[in-house]
Amino acid sequence: MRALCLISLVLVMVTAGHAATVQQAELGSSASEDSCAITNPSTAFPASTRQVFFRFVARNVRPSDALTVEWLDPAGAVSATAPYEQLPASASLCLLTQLPVGGFAPANSPGQWTVRVTANGNTILSRSFRILPDGSAGTLRITHVATHEIGPRQNELVVEGAGFNMESIIHVAQYSSTGGWKYIAHMFPRMQNASRMTAQLAALPPAEYVVFVKNGEQLSAPARFLISTAGYHLPFPPKEQWVVSQPPYGMYSHWGRTLHAYDIAPRGGGCVVAMRAGTAYTFDRGYGQTPHLRIFGNYITIQHDDGEYSHYGHLKTGTFRVRNGEHVEQGQALAIAGTSGYSFGTHVHVQVTRAFAISSQSIPFEMEDLPAAQRHGYRGPVESANRSAYGDCSGGPRPAQPVYLSTTSAGKPGTAPASAPTWSASVPVAGWWSELTQIPMGAKSLEVRLGWESADRDFDLHLVSPSGRHYGPYADQTGYTASAGPSESFEIMNPEPGLWRVSVQGIRGNGEAMPFQVFRSVSTATPGRAWGGARRP
Repeated sequence: MRALCLISLVLVMVTAGHAATVQQAELGSSASEDSCAITNPSTAFPASTRQVFFRFVARNVRPSDALTVEWLDPAGAVSATAPYEQLPASASLCLLTQLPVGGFAPANSPGQWTVRVTANGNTILSRSFRILPDGSAGTLRITHVATHEIGPRQNELVVEGAGFNMESIIHVAQYSSTGGWKYIAHMFPRMQNASRMTAQLAALPPAEYVVFVKNGEQLSAPARFLISTAGYHLPFPPKEQWVVSQPPYGMYSHWGRTLHAYDIAPRGGGCVVAMRAGTAYTFDRGYGQTPHLRIFGNYITIQHDDGEYSHYGHLKTGTFRVRNGEHVEQGQALAIAGTSGYSFGTHVHVQVTRAFAISSQSIPFEMEDLPAAQRHGYRGPVESANRSAYGDCSGGPRPAQPVYLSTTSAGKPGTAPASAPTWSASVPVAGWWSELTQIPMGAKSLEVRLGWESADRDFDLHLVSPSGRHYGPYADQTGYTASAGPSESFEIMNPEPGLWRVSVQGIRGNGEAMPFQVFRSVSTATPGRAWGGARRP
C-alpha cells in the first residue's frame, strides 16, 4: 500500500511538473504582433482606448492542454473569452490577445477589470487593470449610429444618444494604425433634439469609422459604425457544417490589418470555395503549422472586377483545386481548410482588401448568406447558401477555362491591328467590365485607350498592375489623359511584367447598356508620344 501511495505521489509530481504554466504576463494599449510584444504597457486605460492587449508566455504546453483567456468586468461577470484549442506541444509559446474598448461595450463599464488564464479549467494566472470612466458619462453620450444612402455619393448619418443641444457638433474619425483618432469630417446637424441628430455626409469607402459629439468643451466617448462592401458568400458549400470561430475584432488576432477578417472552422467536410467570382492566384508554399512565425501559411487570393481582393489563408498544402491565373466562379472549390502558418486548429481565414497582398489592410465586407444577426460579432454555427456545380473538393483541379489575354476583333488569341479595337463590349451605368492582358518582360510602354460614340455617356478607365497598383481617374493618374471628346487613355512607361487587369465602369447614360471599345498597345521601343488629350483634373 505504501509503495502504491509513493507511486501515486510521484505520478502527481511528474504530471504537475509538466502542466502548462504562464509567465511574463503584461498589459498595454498597443502591441507588435510580429514580435509578440507589448509596445505601450499600462494598467489604466481611458474609455476611448482602441483596445487593451494582454501578452503572456505559456510554458510546457501539451497538445491535450486547453488554455482559455477570460476578461471579467467590474461585477466579476465574464465579458469575453478566447479559448485556445489544438495548441502544439511547445516548451515556450508566446500568445497575444485583445479586448476591444473604444466604441464597444467595455467602454461603458468603467472600473476594475480582470484578465485571467485557465488551463484545463484551473486558473493559473490573473491580472487586474482599470478602464477609466468617461468624463461626460451620464450627460453626453452616443447609444447608436446608423448611415443611409440618400443620393449619389451622399449618405445620411443618424446619431442617437443623450445630452445633445444647440452647440452639438458631430465629428467623424478613423483610428489610425499609429494610434489615436484621425478626424475626417465635422458637421452641424441638419435636424436635432436632445436624443437624436441627423447630418449629411459624403459617401465613404468601406472601412471602420467612429463618431464623437462635442458640446463646447465636452466630448462624448466614441461610437463605432461600419461601411461594408457586399457581394460575398460564405467560403464553404451548403452541404458542410462550419462554425465562425473568430469574427472581426476577434481576440486571438483580428486587429490592425486583419481587423475585419473571419476565421471559419469545419465541423464536417473542409472544402473551401470562392466567396465571389474572379481570377485566382495560388500560394501553396508547403507550410505546416508555424506557432512561432505569424504568417498566413498556404493561401489563395482572388482578384475581383471592382478592384477588391478576397483572401483564403491557412489552407492545407497539396490540396489546391485551382491553378494560378484561372478564372473561378462563386462557389467553386479552391482547397481544403488546414492549419498552416500561425494557426491553432483547422480553419480558413478570409478577408477582403483593396490591394493584392494578403497582408494589406482589410475592409468590412458582408457575406450575403449570413443572417443579419450573425454579421457582427457572432461566434457559432453557420449555414452556407454558396451553391455551385463546381463546389466539390474531391479529385484534382478541374480543367482550367482559357483566358484570352489579347484578342482580335474575331475573338481569337493574337495581336490586334492598330486600326481594330482589342476589345468591344458594353456596360450599364455603375456596371463593370474587365479583361486580363499579359505584359512581357522588357516592354517599354503600355498604352490603353477607351473610346465611345455618344457624348451624353461617360465611362471611367482603370488599370491594375500585377502587384496591385491601381491606375484610375480617382486613383494613381500616372500617364492618364482625357480628351474633350468621348475617350480616355493611359500610357504607362516601363510597365511591370505579368498579368494586368483592364476595367471599364459605366458612369453616365440613359439606363441601357452602353457600347465602348478598348485599344491596347505594347511597345518594346520608347514611344515618341502618348495619345493626345487634356489631362482630366
